[in-house]
Amino acid sequence: MYRLMIVDDEEIIRESLSQMIDYASLGYQLIASAKNGMEAYDVICDEYPDVVITDIRMPFLDGLELIQRAREADSHIAFILLSGYGEFEYAKQAMKYGVKYYLLKPTDKQELIDALCSIREEFRQEEEREARRQQQILCRLQLPLRQCFIMDALEHLEDFHDIYLRYVSFLSIPSDCRSACICSFVEETCLHRFLQDVVRILADDQLELYFPLLCVKNSVVIFAPFDTPSRQRRFQNQIRTLSYPGQSVSFEAVFLQSDTSEELFHIVMKKISRFERILMIEGEETLELHNNLTSFRKLHQIEHNLSQLPDQPSGFRYLENIFPDELSLESAKDLALNLYLRHNPHQPPEHACDFFGKLYSCSTNSEIRQLMQFLLYPCECERTAGSSDNISLLKAYVERHLHSENLSLKWLAENYLFVSVGYLSKQFINEEGIRFSAYLNQKRMDEAIRLMEEYPDENVKFIASQVGYGYNPQYFSQVFKRYTGLTPRDYIERLKKNRAQDENV
Repeated sequence: MYRLMIVDDEEIIRESLSQMIDYASLGYQLIASAKNGMEAYDVICDEYPDVVITDIRMPFLDGLELIQRAREADSHIAFILLSGYGEFEYAKQAMKYGVKYYLLKPTDKQELIDALCSIREEFRQEEEREARRQQQILCRLQLPLRQCFIMDALEHLEDFHDIYLRYVSFLSIPSDCRSACICSFVEETCLHRFLQDVVRILADDQLELYFPLLCVKNSVVIFAPFDTPSRQRRFQNQIRTLSYPGQSVSFEAVFLQSDTSEELFHIVMKKISRFERILMIEGEETLELHNNLTSFRKLHQIEHNLSQLPDQPSGFRYLENIFPDELSLESAKDLALNLYLRHNPHQPPEHACDFFGKLYSCSTNSEIRQLMQFLLYPCECERTAGSSDNISLLKAYVERHLHSENLSLKWLAENYLFVSVGYLSKQFINEEGIRFSAYLNQKRMDEAIRLMEEYPDENVKFIASQVGYGYNPQYFSQVFKRYTGLTPRDYIERLKKNRAQDENV
């Protein structure tokens, strides 16, 4: 269901629009209504609607100003503009902000339905494009992701269930991957030819590999649908006929069966865990994994060091040490991927894909360091007692960026914390006891008052720009009056008067 809100300063129109259409039948959930642009913007910051139906002429913040401000916080919101005025100028300004739907009052029910259906189709197509983009990212990163999975699994065999759940949404492992074959006596010099023949034999039986080959010593693990005795016999008979130069004995095959893919991989990980050197082969690519305590402890040590460093500069210097310019770009990306997956063990795939895309678009180690500074280093904020990491990071970011006009909860969730905005919204209310918009407005007003006290001769426009209202000092004045009962100019005059009285005493 897409999230919908209605904005109009006339109560009768808000109620009429709310009841005019069965929104649920069109795939929409009506989440809120607002009586003016100021109230609507606060709702947008908290409730992250997908579609906003709004009047143009409203007090405090009109429809066009609302669209401009909301688009800076969330560019994906679709707007439907309603107006009792047919002037072309409004339509031109609305189009400048990317608004396609402009309906005249009184609102025609069918026109509104058509607009909502058209927007729903645009969203559906965009979601399909995004799903394809995420799938392309995951396909491109399958080998390093699988490497991370195997290394984590070998290190934490006792917690394999948690490890498997962490990775399964990123790995293209079919749910029916419940069988494997262990082939013995495969010399390393024959591995690639053996793999080619295995792929050919499986294709002849209309089967395919579910996972890259895992090779330890002279044994190869093949993940494929060997789920019937007849398939097992055919495969066993065919690999026994394979012969390569230098191969002195026939290949032997032992089959593994399990009830789930998780159980199968757990069995395989236990079997290969005693080997120090593991090869993972897919197509023409071979990845050598070193199953030793040193590599495990290196990642553990990095994580531990990051959490213990005393301040932000120390953390940045440490990241320069572990991502030096002389480290190969691919190695730096693999290390960053490992650290990300350990640091964010339960991320939804869509948020992880955003990070993967940013990481693998980096062209230098310096860019990777900057990305890791932004995402990974947890000591850049002072933690509040009793507050979670997410909320501490969010509050610290707000403190540093009060001048920014795009501090919506959705932007922070998707671009800074890489978490679900719904989850973050509930977490914020549970821990802070107020909605994010109320917290943000209060912080901005507190900072505005501090600036007024420190720079009483500064103009209101400058102060507005310093607390996130740069393009609209009038809106800042309205918010300020709502929180203090005075306009900024009246507040400043009162400050001057009080100071003059104090000086005369």
